[in-house]
Amino acid sequence: MIRVAVVDDHPHVAVAMRAILDETPDIRLVAEARQGSEVFALVRRERPHVLLLDLLIEPAFDALSAVRDLHANAPDLRICLLSAHLEPTYVRDLLQAGACGYILKDDDYISRIETIIRDLMEGQMYLSARAYEALAQAMHQVGDRRLFTERERDVLRLAQRGLPNPQIAQALGISPGTVRNHLSTIYRKLGVHSRYQALVEAQERDLI
Repeated sequence: MIRVAVVDDHPHVAVAMRAILDETPDIRLVAEARQGSEVFALVRRERPHVLLLDLLIEPAFDALSAVRDLHANAPDLRICLLSAHLEPTYVRDLLQAGACGYILKDDDYISRIETIIRDLMEGQMYLSARAYEALAQAMHQVGDRRLFTERERDVLRLAQRGLPNPQIAQALGISPGTVRNHLSTIYRKLGVHSRYQALVEAQERDLI
């Protein structure tokens, strides 16, 4: 029997889920709560296999910390977030903290909840389509931040301030030739051919 718990401040979520899962012989909604503060006691008491947790259930509830703590104390628990909120870096951080899924509430997830739960129990990750896109965006941003060395970022920041190569060299304690070499490497990494293009591209990609 797959034991499912729901922590969401909207009672209709659990009602709709229970109506579907009551027709499923091996999946049961065994517990529900409407406050984030109840989640730890609920997990200890009911020992669910799958927890569906509202990301923004209340202002004081820190879902990211909760997921970390739950994952540390109940590593086999499959945690899936429910949310109307979509912030790419938060999706990434929650998954890295131990969540196994992220469902947007405006998706038609209730009609597919049995399949979602079974996929989670089989060790699969479940993300709404837009959550997949957000995760890809967040991972791309992480890759971008690793694109430059710290010295290359220093050169870019000073170039952004309008400093010519000799002044950049003086500020960093390096030679003008080294500044030119750093700029050439930056251009190559960004796929551009001038300082102006490099600054525009770096700003658009939030690299400086």
